[in-house]
Amino acid sequence: ALHWPAVHVGAVLGWCLAAFYALFSGWGVPAQRTLWMLLAVVVLKISARQWHASLIWLLAGAVVLLFDPWALLQPGFWLSFVAVGVLMATERPDLPKPPAAFKSPLQVATPTGTERGSERGTELVLQPFWHRTGALARPVLGWLGALSALRLWREQATITLALAPLTLLFFGQVSLVGLLANVLAIPWVTLVVTPLAMLGVVWSGAWTAALWALQPMAWLLGEMAAWPMASVSLPMPPLGLSVLALLGATAWVLPLPLSWKLLCLPLLWPVLLWEQPRPASGQFELLAADVGQGNAVLVRTAQHSLLYDAGPRYSAESDAGHRVLVPLLAQMGEQLDVLMLSHRDSDHTGGAAAVLAMQPQAALWSSLEDEHLLHTLRPNWTRCQAGQSWLWDGVLFEVLHPPVTGSDPGSDPGSDPGTAATAGMKKTKPNAVSCVLRISSNVNDRVNGPSVVALLAGDIEAAQEAALVQAGLSPVHWLLVPHHGSKTSSTGPFLQALQPRLALVQAGYRNRYGHPAPPVLARYRDQGIQLVESTRCGAATWQSAAPEKVRCERVESLRYWHHASALK
Repeated sequence: ALHWPAVHVGAVLGWCLAAFYALFSGWGVPAQRTLWMLLAVVVLKISARQWHASLIWLLAGAVVLLFDPWALLQPGFWLSFVAVGVLMATERPDLPKPPAAFKSPLQVATPTGTERGSERGTELVLQPFWHRTGALARPVLGWLGALSALRLWREQATITLALAPLTLLFFGQVSLVGLLANVLAIPWVTLVVTPLAMLGVVWSGAWTAALWALQPMAWLLGEMAAWPMASVSLPMPPLGLSVLALLGATAWVLPLPLSWKLLCLPLLWPVLLWEQPRPASGQFELLAADVGQGNAVLVRTAQHSLLYDAGPRYSAESDAGHRVLVPLLAQMGEQLDVLMLSHRDSDHTGGAAAVLAMQPQAALWSSLEDEHLLHTLRPNWTRCQAGQSWLWDGVLFEVLHPPVTGSDPGSDPGSDPGTAATAGMKKTKPNAVSCVLRISSNVNDRVNGPSVVALLAGDIEAAQEAALVQAGLSPVHWLLVPHHGSKTSSTGPFLQALQPRLALVQAGYRNRYGHPAPPVLARYRDQGIQLVESTRCGAATWQSAAPEKVRCERVESLRYWHHASALK
């Protein structure tokens, strides 16, 4: 200790142990952040510098950003540092003190006074060691248990309240069972699972024990997640409102006077009451999600929502529903009225199961065969047929395709499996029965301006386009390019009949089909149609109230690492 103080040795060895654990756990970004934070604290301790806790907190953040500047863009960075900062700021000195029976070994073994004689002290010293140890351990363990439980509950409650605005901003939901789940899971993982997992390095049987220890915890957490109101999903608020809510939540966990806390309470209200702006009555909005090679368009009116197609399936474990659409709908606070699947190709139905599971109130419209697995999720589904129409908030929705014929698979909405409709479906190319949806604004009130029209064409090809032209097509303002810009679609007569001002092609970047095909692009250019490609635009938003404009997410939210020429 004369050459190297024990406190410094303990700090360095503690950091080395943390580094070993970070490597052992896979060197993830959260583990790296924790390691750099500890390094900053150890360096300050060894250099004998007395810094305020807030300066240590800021230094740790600077060290993390020095090693990983992009950490600023990760929710984990803000959640971890805000949690640590809140715990440091809310540290209270009024936690339970050791009970009166708790004395140090020196106090127990020393006589209390010469007037009482030395016999009492000698008796205490000569007591069996385990008697004295047991008498000392009982109050100590009791005090430590009460102290640990109180600290654990207090810290978890503080973090849960303080981080609620951030979890709402980053994830669009706040867990109501998170406090209880953390109080149960953190000690179990820390004291049981992690030691067993590390012991497995030298004895493989410990890994089996760790697995057994994890199973009941996983079952319990799954049951808790299934509780009613286990989490509350709210529209994700703007950044400014989230910062205000974070200040309000922090004020409630800081040791401030009650009057100050009540004064900060209104800062939480805008986040709790905020809603995504919706179109005015008679108008509608289209949001073409960036799902890659597939279609997924969200249609919103003043009080209703429809999702046209659900994007592709990327792999057996991943699809556009889980990766894009479910988070998008949660972020916007959308409750779908209808999910319309144009046809059965996987690039249009890949994310449907996830969307239907997360939107139990949504009705299903499709041109799928009767026995399709998705219909088991909505037994009372509706088949798309030409001639169907409905009115939402002054906006008219019309189904133009597939036609209603005796041999067409869409002719019998109540058909059972094995009927002529289902048999015809199996013999018909899926693209040929795509649901084509026409949307018109201001159908009841032309005072607000002429009707603005959009057409969602699915994957129809030249034959279906010709049939629609023959049936009579009127011009539109916005067109979802048929079949992602394939050579088999977007024929000249079809485009001449529609005369769209804007056309959007949803296709994957460098997809294997070559969509959109160069001849199709030339056809749109020759007719003076502004073509927007999702590979350059990203998520595209178009409103009937401003039919000449389209908002491209990659342009509006440009990042410095985006290649400038890719947006041209």
